[in-house]
Amino acid sequence: MDIVEKALSVRNNLVQCSVNPIDYSLGIVPPYIGSGDIKLIILGQDPTVRNAAQRAKIKCTLNLDKGKGALRVYVGRICASLGLSLDNVYATNIYKYFYALPPADTFDVLSLHKQPNIELLEYELSLLGECPVITLGEPVLQLLCDDKQKVRYFWGYDDALFHHIAAEENILYRPLFAFPHQPSMRKRFYKENFEAYLKYMRRFL
Repeated sequence: MDIVEKALSVRNNLVQCSVNPIDYSLGIVPPYIGSGDIKLIILGQDPTVRNAAQRAKIKCTLNLDKGKGALRVYVGRICASLGLSLDNVYATNIYKYFYALPPADTFDVLSLHKQPNIELLEYELSLLGECPVITLGEPVLQLLCDDKQKVRYFWGYDDALFHHIAAEENILYRPLFAFPHQPSMRKRFYKENFEAYLKYMRRFL
């Protein structure tokens, strides 16, 4: 059974949440698997973009299969700074199916459906070698650590020092590097610290 089939089984056995139900009319979004040696794992939250008309067009995690797009450019910049390319990336979402609404707006539904999706993610990552893991966005960080974590803390906002999440400090038991989601890169703080944080991360490659 492959990841898509396992994700479909997980989705079909979840309890519906009336506040934000699962959209069964759309399928499972598979991971992006680079064609080279996998040296970087990127974790997103789910594929439920706010523009509902665009959801059916999403056929791969983070739209990394498409030649253009803000997320592909963002991930490409991260890879280039680390001396990698998209060929070295494995990208997947914790939740591989769609909700009626972007679930960051209704965080309770993510908590309700967390455990079986995390179990699937743990299995998925067990198929990959040991390599750095990037989390995209605050909800992903909070799901894997605790609900009070903020991305900016790891980028030195409070103490001017860079940090990452040690393996023993998250439920995946892998070192994690917290990144903001792509729209947050418009903020001056993240723009000014982007290359410096990647330089910090290179020490762990």
